Amino acid sequence: MHILGLLPLVRKLQVVDKNHPNFWFSKKLFNCRVIRPFLTFTNVRKLEIDFLDIPSFMPGIRWYFGHLPPTVRSLTLREPRGSRREIIYFIGLFQHLQGLRLSYDKPKLEEESADDPTLTPLFIPPLRGWLELFCFTRVDLLKDMIDLFGGIRFRYMYLYNVDGMRLLLDACAKTLETFELNPADPRSE
Repeated sequence: MHILGLLPLVRKLQVVDKNHPNFWFSKKLFNCRVIRPFLTFTNVRKLEIDFLDIPSFMPGIRWYFGHLPPTVRSLTLREPRGSRREIIYFIGLFQHLQGLRLSYDKPKLEEESADDPTLTPLFIPPLRGWLELFCFTRVDLLKDMIDLFGGIRFRYMYLYNVDGMRLLLDACAKTLETFELNPADPRSE
């Protein structure tokens, strides 16, 4: 597709490797054969990345992902690696972001690491579309996102096995139109 010049036409970009259980999408994967085609994805509206290793891209993360923010409206991160500020910084790269999905395979019960308080997002995305969270226990990440983005204004939420549900409902109380829970969710009582 790169040789034919079709990559700038791609609207949905998925970075997935389900065959390798220890796969992490990190800076190490970007050699000259990969970076040139990756930088030609200039019209992506929906970005999905599994196992994104955000710390490996820091501090030059904008060099790798800076061509995507003007068009991305929807972001899905499955099992992202990084501190809460690093994840928020990555989300804050996308100035027109409307929809956000953060998904973990199972709830993590570990303590959050100390964050760099100087790491603030470059943009405050609108976040007025949808929010989907799966097996999400990082309440401090939600608190920081609400503080650093000056609130969140999602109209639709789907939450499954999520800590901090009350926090999210309070933050979106004025804009929330649809709130969906799964009947099998252990935390939706």
